[in-house]
Order: sequence, then structure tokens, then C-alpha cells
Amino acid sequence: MLAIVNTDLNWAIGKEGDLQVRISDDLKRFKELTIGKVIIYGSKTLDTYPNRKVLPNRLNIILTRQEDLSVDNAIICHSIAELNDKINQLKAEKNYEDHDFIVVGGESVYSQLLPETDLCYVTKMQVELEADAYFPNLDKLDEWKLESESKKYFDDKSGISYSYLVYRRKK
Repeated sequence: MLAIVNTDLNWAIGKEGDLQVRISDDLKRFKELTIGKVIIYGSKTLDTYPNRKVLPNRLNIILTRQEDLSVDNAIICHSIAELNDKINQLKAEKNYEDHDFIVVGGESVYSQLLPETDLCYVTKMQVELEADAYFPNLDKLDEWKLESESKKYFDDKSGISYSYLVYRRKK
């Protein structure tokens, strides 16, 4: 399982239920990495999508405690056990592999599924922003190592520099 996340220098990922900043090229990269894959996220992340509609051309799994949640074109799971059963079913029936399952947010889902994750694609913004949601600081977790870091990019619209990092779980 993989994770994709956009963080600031403090590993912050959101404020008041939304992304801190939308960087166009990062959103394009997100799309490229997730098209044709299975994305896993919580209902608060769904709330950030246009019109609360699932992302197209991906299999969307929503992990939520909301028993009455119903979302068109999405699979709803209410526990990690139910999610793992669904993942195993998709592997068996649709030939998905571990790297086809991508955790995309938010804070609660990231923290619940990080133990199942082997690779994290991190967009690291070179700024500290106001936030109330965070991703675990992989630099402080012994089981993770920084595998690669891109050059720095600059987003003209937000005025923010950022780079792409890849972290891998140590064997």
C-alpha cells in the first residue's frame, strides 16, 4: 500500500477540513499517480472534492464510521478489518497488487493505515502554514527512510516552493 500526501515543513496537511494550498502541478501529479488505481480516504476528504463526487477513473474506497453514508460509485468500509477484506477480494478478483492501493487522506485515515503502508509520496512545501491536521513526521520514525528528493519547484500562483520526496519503509 502507498500513501500520497502534500505537507508543509511541519508535516501539516490541512486546515478546517481542506487542503492548505492547492498547487496545480502537484494536483496533476496526484492524478497521474492515482489514475487506474484504488484510492482510500475518509469522508472528510470526500468533502473537499468538487460536489462531494468521487474522483473519476479510479476505484474509490471510503473508510468511515458513518453507518448511513452512501456515495455513488464508491465502496464504503466501516473498519480496518472490512477494508482489508475488500482489498484481499479486489486482489483476488481484479488482479490488483499492493502498489495499486493508495491512501490519500485525511489525517485519521493516514494514521490508521500508515502501519500498512510501505511507500509514501510526499510533496513537501517549503513553508509553515496554519493547520489543524497533520501527517506523521516520517523523518522522526525509525522505520522510514528518505529514498529520493526532487529538485525544488516553484508555484507562481501560491508563491510556494516545494519538492517531491519518496519515503520507503525499512525492511
